[in-house]
Amino acid sequence: MTLAVAEPTYRDAEHAAVNAVFAQALVPSAVTLAATPAHWAALAASADGPLPPHEPIDVLAPGGVTLRRMRAQWLTLTQLVTRHRVTSLVLLSAGPETLFVARALVTRHPDLIIHAVMHGNMADLAGWRSRDPRRRWIDLRAGLHWARHARIRLVVLEHYIASAARAGGPGWHGLAHPLLVWPLPTLASEALPATPWQPGPRLRITVPGVANREKGFDDVLTLAAGAPQHDWYVTGRLGAEYRDCPPPIPAASGRLPRPAYLAALRRADYAILMQRPEYEMIASGSLLDCATSRVPLIGLQTPALSALAIEHGPLGYLLPTINDVQALLASDAVRDQAAYAGFQANLSALHQSRTVGHLRPLMFQTLEPNPTKVGRLEL
Repeated sequence: MTLAVAEPTYRDAEHAAVNAVFAQALVPSAVTLAATPAHWAALAASADGPLPPHEPIDVLAPGGVTLRRMRAQWLTLTQLVTRHRVTSLVLLSAGPETLFVARALVTRHPDLIIHAVMHGNMADLAGWRSRDPRRRWIDLRAGLHWARHARIRLVVLEHYIASAARAGGPGWHGLAHPLLVWPLPTLASEALPATPWQPGPRLRITVPGVANREKGFDDVLTLAAGAPQHDWYVTGRLGAEYRDCPPPIPAASGRLPRPAYLAALRRADYAILMQRPEYEMIASGSLLDCATSRVPLIGLQTPALSALAIEHGPLGYLLPTINDVQALLASDAVRDQAAYAGFQANLSALHQSRTVGHLRPLMFQTLEPNPTKVGRLEL
């Protein structure tokens, strides 16, 4: 097996921490890691171990699914496969256009096996789909249809995503696709050591990552207005819908460098997660940052969070409704030091299960020519 790794869709620092761990796990087998110089620099800054040798490539700026993007990815990836005589190609991300390119690659190279990592775009499979045939021909469902091939394997980043995909939902129909799982990773070097928690007179509660309506930030604003006895802030940045009329909660003016982001997160006593159930199709990097930083959660019970709590134990206070969360914030339960220590221990276990040493055997098992199939995706 000649293994190569490529990042064909992200050109800057997006998903660098995740990609760094996956790339580290593939050392020393991977002969090259093809990425833009900017993405490579972000990988090198995030990694806590060696990476495969870098090969600079061009990646077009984000801007929808177009034939121009398909052609650019085709030229880049076919040159990579041909130059190194690659038989196993790991794509660290995949847009709809990448799936068309993957099918063309395995058709042209009969010994090639492709593993395509699906980040947050799996949520696009359920619900509304454009009726415009020009869009339908090249959207994610069309790409997945063309990517149905024995040598193309889709990888999702959580077992609960695989479960949600198997369960289906509105707008899903008929097309089966093998589905593998590489759990969303964490960097061992970012782990915060265990220290006893001492609550101050005012608890600090933060929104990790981007604060937008899709992640329930409107509910957070309601909770903050009803619990002024706590200090509230956004660790990341505001979503575009709030920039013209900033809410009364401090937030960064732009994307924070990762060390600054983690430092801001670790000042919090709790992270507030009011995500909607539809987020069960998206792996939450913010949640894993909370695990690495040992910051317990307060928020709504979603299938995703419930699945992780079953596996690792309670990660904080996860409740059925916003009214339950309001009641919790007004109670003394949030100052229970014994419960807090238990949450931190479970968060540490979750973090540890996602480090390179734990992920490497799983990833190489699924890179075998006949991997164990974790599930089937019904589209």
